[in-house]
Amino acid sequence: MFYMKNAKVFILATLPVLTFIYACKKTEAAKETGQTVVAAAVETEPVSETTQTKKGPAKETKKAYVKKETHFKLPDCAGGEVDLADYGGKPVMLMFFTETCPYCRKAAPFIKKAGELYKGRGLNVIAISLDDEASSAADFARDFGLTFPVAYQGAQVSRQYRTRGVPYIFLLTKDHAIYNVWAGYDESFNEEIISGIKEAIK
Repeated sequence: MFYMKNAKVFILATLPVLTFIYACKKTEAAKETGQTVVAAAVETEPVSETTQTKKGPAKETKKAYVKKETHFKLPDCAGGEVDLADYGGKPVMLMFFTETCPYCRKAAPFIKKAGELYKGRGLNVIAISLDDEASSAADFARDFGLTFPVAYQGAQVSRQYRTRGVPYIFLLTKDHAIYNVWAGYDESFNEEIISGIKEAIK
């Protein structure tokens, strides 16, 4: 009887200890499970946009200029050079002239007006003097108030363009292929030249 009582006391005394040990093991197991879950969550959680390396917009690659037979580089009567490559991707109207040519002087006011009218829509105008002296080109530009580039020493370039005399008016596309050409000048050419410009600047 005494033994049974002692056994009951022992059991009652050890019960809290066993319960505590069981609770500790359960807590540790829960912690381990929780850590595993957290680790898995870290491994599988997608990287948010805010944590990704932000990249700016891709820079546009400038298209390389391809020189055609129309390309030239000549001295500018105002100083520096006139290089057709600087007008890459833009339509260009050229006029070959000499200072004393009467038809060149007749064409100049119209070329100036057309250039001013369509400059805002992308047209560029270049005049090329066949004279060797910068002063001849400069005098021509001053006489007509030309504000676009006026090159000189263009005799070789005129042969490159297969001209036969002056004036010669060329309209080049944006990639500087010859769109149209007018030998000489007459006011009856104006409408056709303007029509060509409208097509070239599209």
